[in-house]
Amino acid sequence: MKLILLFLLIVAAFANIWSDCSKPDDDFKISNVVITPDPPVKGQPVTADIQGNLNKTITGGTAHLTISYNGIKLLDETKNICELTTCPIDSNPNADFKYTATIPSSIPSGNYTGQIVLTDQDSDEIGCVSFALNL
Repeated sequence: MKLILLFLLIVAAFANIWSDCSKPDDDFKISNVVITPDPPVKGQPVTADIQGNLNKTITGGTAHLTISYNGIKLLDETKNICELTTCPIDSNPNADFKYTATIPSSIPSGNYTGQIVLTDQDSDEIGCVSFALNL
């Protein structure tokens, strides 16, 4: 649950300042991230709707998340991608993944940066998103 809350905090950053850091041959190209509410509010639910083009079916893999706060690494963790969403994930030119959670009201204000690197069942990178946020 903690990972999902931190993941949503990261994704909340995408409302205005996210970038696709995928390699040219990655199979998931993120085209848009919609955050509701925008801007996110500490202590309230936030939904991240991540949209893009998924070029292959994903049956497993990992999500490697790193988060830094004011330059200090807070999280460096790898999770099974199927724990974050239902697998298999079918190939789809309009892939749409939604996550909802509450941003803890106790998080400190400051600058957050990070990256999410997704890999598939063959350990190949399928996508990457980096972000920067001031909460």
